[in-house]
Amino acid sequence: MTNYQGQCSCGKVKFICMGAPLFTQYCHCNKCREVALLSKDTKDKVGYAYTAAYLTHDFKLQTGENNIEDLIRLGAKLILCSTCLCLIYGISLDPTKQGGIGVNAYNFNFPNGLPGPFKPVRHVWYANRIIDFDDDLPKFKDAPKEQFGSGELL
Repeated sequence: MTNYQGQCSCGKVKFICMGAPLFTQYCHCNKCREVALLSKDTKDKVGYAYTAAYLTHDFKLQTGENNIEDLIRLGAKLILCSTCLCLIYGISLDPTKQGGIGVNAYNFNFPNGLPGPFKPVRHVWYANRIIDFDDDLPKFKDAPKEQFGSGELL
């Protein structure tokens, strides 16, 4: 199994994810855009988020446990680096939905290019987008049913 390492933009918070993500996606929700605006890293300020879904137990902070802050937004707890304000990951506030987390995939280190498991499979909350995409990925109005959305495609 391949492990993937990442860090916030200032390098004070480092993490490792065991194995490939369950999936990756582009998120266009207002919460993701709001949090991205806080970040001091320009790669986070593109108008959408790029997230990698992991089971909670497959994510481990390596350094920076004392350099994170929580931000509560729209039913989610978002973990940010307190120095660069880069999003590390988000988790639902609902205990029945805390088996997985959304890791900010911009924070991974891919020295040999984007690995196949990190290729996005869909757009979520596309109805809220501020940027149009001309790609072949499914575009969900909100989210797929397995992510507690309507499953409606645009």
